[in-house]
Amino acid sequence: MQIETIKAYHVVQPFVDGPYRMSKGRVAGAFDAVIVAITSDSGLTGWGEMAPLGNFYSPAFAAGVRAGVIEIAPHLLGHDPRALASIGRLMDTVFKGHPYIKSALDMGCSDLAARAADIPLVTLLGGRESETAELYKVVTHGTVDAMAALAKRIVKDGFHRLQVKVGGNVHDDIERVTAVADSVPKGTVIFCDANAGWTPYQARQFTDATRAIDYTFEQPCTTI
Repeated sequence: MQIETIKAYHVVQPFVDGPYRMSKGRVAGAFDAVIVAITSDSGLTGWGEMAPLGNFYSPAFAAGVRAGVIEIAPHLLGHDPRALASIGRLMDTVFKGHPYIKSALDMGCSDLAARAADIPLVTLLGGRESETAELYKVVTHGTVDAMAALAKRIVKDGFHRLQVKVGGNVHDDIERVTAVADSVPKGTVIFCDANAGWTPYQARQFTDATRAIDYTFEQPCTTI
């Protein structure tokens, strides 16, 4: 089996609940995704995707994915997509760094290899560890009333784990998180995520004032 064609599609995927807001005024309106289709000479196609969250969340950025795939893809033509380690080494040889770009192509080759073997991708990757995976949904940064209403609706939709965005004005965020916690049933799992928006002093202010709320504190400050 050999890779015959590689196609890349630019797809903008808006968020159902509106813009994704986090600390320091960072906002993303959609996932700016690149979806890759890798087709073999047997006619099978594997699919991969890379969808960075804006240009501020990690070193990955959408325009870089599009440009990088164009550079790497021609080098993969004629190679066996099932030889995943070999494909990885080849990508590293022809294009230094930027693993986020390569992830879409690696995903597409993995999917194609699983299809060629007529097995689920999860089996190819080592097997299923559980039958279910509980997801959380984000309560994006906003007004007190908007965040409480969104949290209530998310739980009504069947989610029992919330990631609540904080990292703005500490006193306002104390009020926001308190309102969210009061709006959802007891036992709802809450993560308060500041996305490194606070100083250690501000983070301590927040934790001191919210001791009565059961939550996990995520990324309060920039690490050393």
